[in-house]
Amino acid sequence: MSLPKILFVFDCKFYLIAFFVILSSDSPANWKDQTHMVSKDGQECVVRALKNDAVLFRHKDPQRCVEWGMSNGVNTIVLEGEYIFDDRIDVPRPGVTLIVDKGAIFKLNPDTKHSTISFKARNPDYWGMIPFIYNKGHSNVNVLIFGELVKYRWETEERGRQTLPVMYDGRNVNGDCGLSGGTMLVTGTATDSFWLIDSSDVKVPIVALDTGPGASLVLEGCEDCDLGMIVNLAPESGGKTGETIDLNSRSIDITIERLIGERSYEIIDCNESHVIVDEAVSVGPPQKLFGRGPVSGPRFTDRKSFGTRSLHVKKTTVLNEALQAKLIHDLPSFPESLPRFTVRTTVEVGLKGGQNRRYSRSVEFDLSN
Repeated sequence: MSLPKILFVFDCKFYLIAFFVILSSDSPANWKDQTHMVSKDGQECVVRALKNDAVLFRHKDPQRCVEWGMSNGVNTIVLEGEYIFDDRIDVPRPGVTLIVDKGAIFKLNPDTKHSTISFKARNPDYWGMIPFIYNKGHSNVNVLIFGELVKYRWETEERGRQTLPVMYDGRNVNGDCGLSGGTMLVTGTATDSFWLIDSSDVKVPIVALDTGPGASLVLEGCEDCDLGMIVNLAPESGGKTGETIDLNSRSIDITIERLIGERSYEIIDCNESHVIVDEAVSVGPPQKLFGRGPVSGPRFTDRKSFGTRSLHVKKTTVLNEALQAKLIHDLPSFPESLPRFTVRTTVEVGLKGGQNRRYSRSVEFDLSN
């Protein structure tokens, strides 16, 4: 056989082998190898392989288990149970998905040393924030919260500390958006705000809270983020809430499908930001619909000030006859629902005369992609 023919046969075999390797790596079964389940085992926490239920990692601190799962796989699901963390969970790399299942309760050990972040201020450590789940600069990260994240707060004469549920933090030396892509979804329980800082193209299809936080979602320095249904309901019938969404400062090209607030102090607070809202819904008479103001107070963002703002709300609905409102969640069961599942949240508003008004948002996920 001549040399050209030998080279041709070799190249054909090489590409054929490469084709089958690529096909195998993208096969539907491969997602099982990349999915880990975190659960309690007595006083310890374990990481199990979804494929064969083998224990891959074990530690008394669930923080280590959750971080190990994300470091060594694409999908990490924390199952039902009470988890007490010594410190925050740091997302270790881009392109991972973390799911906190319904029935999973996250608490912070108050007696351990905690990693904090602080506002830009004259005394930057005067008030330290501890995000339970902290994504620092990693793109295409998905965090889905169906469980409960318990708030902690400590205060002395000199300084204070408090937890936040989830924060995406894209701050960097260039002063632009240091992370892009990914998803944040919340149907679980938390009493404080979820945060996006200096992030672009992050999708937030649902944040629905009925604990009346100061704001359900806060954005600073973000670009091109598509938000779905953001909800802030009071914990008691006829109650009041703070803000549904707080655009603290320097966010541009933000689109929102629907904001729902219950007798809100402000359904949206728009400070030095540019946003378009398809619909704003007030459950009961609002204290104030929309806030537009200059930047004031400390901020996290490293984006430069641009000194302008615009707020365009296409439709405003005020349900003056509202008596009560509640959240209805249609959630997946893990691991039975994997790899494809749908999350649906409905806000049901009871009106005088026995009528109901419903607002729903659903989103589909596929962990095999």
